[in-house]
Amino acid sequence: MFGWAFLGTGNIAEQVADELLLEEGLHLVSCWNRTGERAEKFAKKYGCRAYATPEEALNAEGVHAAYIAVTADKHLDYIRLCLNAGIPVLCEKPFTVNSKEAEEAFALAKEKGVYLVEAMWTWFNAPALTVKSWLEQLGKIKKVTAKYCVPISSNPRLVDPVRLGGALVDIGVYPIRYSYELFGAPNSIVCQGTIEGGVDHKEHITLGYDGFTAELSVNMDEWLGEEFCIEGEKGSIRVPFFHCAEEAFFSGEGEQHFEDKSKKYGVELRRVSEEIAAGKQESAFISPKSTLDVMRILDECRRQMGLVYPSEQ
Repeated sequence: MFGWAFLGTGNIAEQVADELLLEEGLHLVSCWNRTGERAEKFAKKYGCRAYATPEEALNAEGVHAAYIAVTADKHLDYIRLCLNAGIPVLCEKPFTVNSKEAEEAFALAKEKGVYLVEAMWTWFNAPALTVKSWLEQLGKIKKVTAKYCVPISSNPRLVDPVRLGGALVDIGVYPIRYSYELFGAPNSIVCQGTIEGGVDHKEHITLGYDGFTAELSVNMDEWLGEEFCIEGEKGSIRVPFFHCAEEAFFSGEGEQHFEDKSKKYGVELRRVSEEIAAGKQESAFISPKSTLDVMRILDECRRQMGLVYPSEQ
């Protein structure tokens, strides 16, 4: 059995734990949360043990890796704690406050020889990987558009700059990452956004590539849908709800419809567990370079919008 310690027991941790327990060979050993009562409730629900300190949770017998699900302003602190204890890490996105922190995290992982990966679940799963395999069938890319516009700003965390609220790093990272994984680092970045109360609520991002642009719309105030579309000389690809897609459509020389109903968090946890058990120090699905490159794109978008988090001031 491969054992996990959860640092942070909020809503995302519960969603991940629900699916982790469905994966054969994986189990929850321990948990910790800043609010002890919440950790105890989580432990009772998922059959693990709550600890008073994160150090105790990491040192519990049977722990092979840690999943970090605290608010992103504290990610680097707990990454350091895990790596210094020799515990491999799966850390939620946004990975860190900025690329400088991400560089420090991966440098420490390399120094300690310990596995560290960002929990960008999209790219551990078959739908996105299938879309990537379809690209060569499109010929020359002509146009890319994406939107991720959902009304989630009623969540107090998302309007709190201290906890890295805002649309860009919470949902905008997904179309940016999708473009990066398919086409690489852009030649140019243009970001225009709306900031209220110290957080961004919506933005339009243009990523420039050779011969085409990726036009990305992000909005956390209203429902405009979620979709990633690619137009090429020989066909097109459409991916509804791309960040957690269950299907993808190819139109061109023959129609293709890929469908995958698997539990996306479960697949992520299983693949990370397998990599760690095999002695890997980096993930084949989400490389340190990809996380660093995307963090730099986020930094540039924030620079253009004039968005600075309190911890950076």
